[in-house]
Amino acid sequence: MHELRVETTRKTELVDVTPRVREVVDGAEGSAVVLYVPHTTAGIVVQADGGLAVARDVEAALERIVDESWEWEHTQEEGDRNPWSHVRAALTASSLTIPLRDGELALGRLQALFFCEFDGPRSRSLYVTIV
Repeated sequence: MHELRVETTRKTELVDVTPRVREVVDGAEGSAVVLYVPHTTAGIVVQADGGLAVARDVEAALERIVDESWEWEHTQEEGDRNPWSHVRAALTASSLTIPLRDGELALGRLQALFFCEFDGPRSRSLYVTIV
């Protein structure tokens, strides 16, 4: 297993980790790679490789879909400071499996891998395992 560290700079942020994952799997023997996010307020998604515009649109949509100003039972009963980040994370994935073809990620031409931060800025982990 490889651990990639992801540094985020905003509360809600999608970070393209595709190049870093490619480095880990480059030429690897195996049929797939599993990406796992060991955090309850972060996730991982496959999304269009459209540069910053796609990432910013997804960030903005998640902020609109799950509004921080709502009344959150989680906050009232447990005093948690970030219930919206848990809900945003629930809308993404905590793990992905991507096939490998000839030692490379078998992503579609317009696909990229994004680490999703919902309680930043933080230093996070992304586990990469070749199977």
